[in-house]
Amino acid sequence: MCAGHEFIPLPQGVNGTTADFHSIRTKTTDSPSHLTSGFCKIVAGPQRPASYNFEETKYVLSGQIDVLDVATGVTHHLVPGDFAFFHVGSKVEFSTMSEGLAFYAVTRPIRTPHPNLQGREEDVKSRLYDVDRKRECVTVMRI
Repeated sequence: MCAGHEFIPLPQGVNGTTADFHSIRTKTTDSPSHLTSGFCKIVAGPQRPASYNFEETKYVLSGQIDVLDVATGVTHHLVPGDFAFFHVGSKVEFSTMSEGLAFYAVTRPIRTPHPNLQGREEDVKSRLYDVDRKRECVTVMRI
């Protein structure tokens, strides 16, 4: 079963979706939270409003994603290689004239699991181990 970004189906009648593919409860000592990552896919159609009660960082992989900052009225045209950060309290509207794909990381638990990863567990054999510090240092997921 494939689970990469090219296999994210859009729900019937919807022009954009997210697909969370990995989430952890962080071990940050001052303010533990979740760290979730996934892909965002959008095609031409109506604007998709979003209000943030978490932080998000988004990196555009292909196409174009337009982001209207509701507070300022400024539209940012993001293209491959562009990076955006959304603060708690941000209100935006996403759109595109063609289609766009981005990778994101957010500080929230999984909301919309990647449809091709539901029920699949992370392979513990994919974890790398730091021998000097005697701890896991990297988790590798093949999607």
